[in-house]
Amino acid sequence: MNTRPLALTREDFMAITDAVYCILILVNEKGIPVYWNSAACDLERRLPGSCREIIKRLGESVDAVHCEGRYVVTAASRDFICHIRPWQTGKRRRGSIFIVHESCVSSCAVQELNVVRDVVEEIDAVLEAGSTGLLVLDSRGMIKRVNRRFEALYGLKRKAILGKSIETIREETQIPRELLDKALHKRQHGVSLVEYKGRKLVYTATPGLDRNHQMRCIVVDIQDVSSWKILWEKFKEQRQHMNEFIRKVAVLSSHSHDMVIGRSQAMQKVMHLIEVVSDVDSTVLITGESGTGKEVVVNEIYHRSRRRDKPFLKINCGAIPDELFESELFGYESGAFTGARRQGKAGFFELADQGVLLLDEIGELSLAAQAKLLRVIQNQEVQRIGATRSIHVDVRLIAATNRNLWDMVQQGRFRSDLYYRLHVIHIHIPPLRERREDVIPLAAQFLHTFNTKYEKHKVLTPALCRLLMVQDWPGNIRELENAMETLVVLTEGDDLRPEDFISQIQMEESEAIVTIRRVAPWNQTMAEVERKVLQMTAAQCRSTRAMADVLHIDQSTISRKMQKYGLSLGKKK
Repeated sequence: MNTRPLALTREDFMAITDAVYCILILVNEKGIPVYWNSAACDLERRLPGSCREIIKRLGESVDAVHCEGRYVVTAASRDFICHIRPWQTGKRRRGSIFIVHESCVSSCAVQELNVVRDVVEEIDAVLEAGSTGLLVLDSRGMIKRVNRRFEALYGLKRKAILGKSIETIREETQIPRELLDKALHKRQHGVSLVEYKGRKLVYTATPGLDRNHQMRCIVVDIQDVSSWKILWEKFKEQRQHMNEFIRKVAVLSSHSHDMVIGRSQAMQKVMHLIEVVSDVDSTVLITGESGTGKEVVVNEIYHRSRRRDKPFLKINCGAIPDELFESELFGYESGAFTGARRQGKAGFFELADQGVLLLDEIGELSLAAQAKLLRVIQNQEVQRIGATRSIHVDVRLIAATNRNLWDMVQQGRFRSDLYYRLHVIHIHIPPLRERREDVIPLAAQFLHTFNTKYEKHKVLTPALCRLLMVQDWPGNIRELENAMETLVVLTEGDDLRPEDFISQIQMEESEAIVTIRRVAPWNQTMAEVERKVLQMTAAQCRSTRAMADVLHIDQSTISRKMQKYGLSLGKKK
């Protein structure tokens, strides 16, 4: 075949173009039609002015003189598919060639066009709905689509750039060349951060491949991250609203805690008091034996109160030595005493400002410490050690004790003035033996908790429930909780029976875990104690993990010491 260019006359050119079925329109660099073939003339005879309207409609959407590509236009109430190809001599573009198909040749073509138009409109809607700038290129790097956000980012109009090479706007948009090359030639996803006119833009280029892994397009996403700071502030504001909502939900669902506290008539009175005192700032004194749930009551009061989003601090008064009491509760200034922090330290009262402070085991305070505490409660002011001025604090006080403070007042071991300061509202929690109707609901709650924790499926038998009801529970709720954990961990089978509980009581009530028959060196004696404890626990457990749970030490420590003493797991007899 001869591939050399042919020398065609005007008549030859017209004969060839007239033989083509489709409409051919040639426009110059000013967009003025300079030639159309016989198919275009036929269209003009059927629909006068339609060819010029096609040119006009294309010019409204794209720069038809300088672009190329495939477009759908509506003219003379009909749809046309137009392919734009460059008309050029050498490297100089002289205009465009419009190759136009009348899409209404058949009803099938009309239906297909409607489907295509719907898909195109959906794609356009998706592109325009995005909050980021979007640029779509074909496999040659020609611009096929942009959205309004892209136009706004760069001040460009789509009519001026559609159908043109990305290279014509690359420098203006500062899209990194290596990002485009990676997507176009290596078919790889890429991300790049660019400074553009004082803004930070993140460019993301993603190649679009068809089912045959052929390149169809490149989608470039441009996100202005300089506005993220504003979004972050909005997020924090929304998070505050969400936290407030969560706190309200927590208050509404606080009745789920009732089962932990109890559902007896005595505890319902306690719950009523909690509801009443939660809305005020009066000082509350909570009394009751050890293990009755005083701290649970304190938590309920705090979570229902207006201060629920403020600090909540708990102090065990019995664990603070007298010489440290003042520095821990009131704080100290820099250099107040030897060993003091260089920057000083805020005390518990300062840290709890605007919130709630629990003084647990208040009956353990010495008389000297009671006097210092009374002064702060009366004046609502604290003075750090070494300071020359006082600091006002707004703290709601809740005190708790397992002692009879009034008896201590009568014995001269507790200040009467402090007693009356604390005894504004008194909540007494009765022991478990005085509210036996709470035993089974509490046991069921603890059983559910430990079944979940240890992935067990233990159930209470009616016989065991009857046995639990007649126990005195000197350790109250805490003792019941510990008993349920021990039963879940150590009992074989899923049914918890009375004999399982009795065997645990016998083990606890035995005189000693280890009997020392002779005096021996300390290390030897402690090793023997350790060995016997491990041996006894191994007889009750099926795994070192269960042993670790019972003894409250790491599983690795159990394994190491079992190997040290030559012990192995055994079954309960």
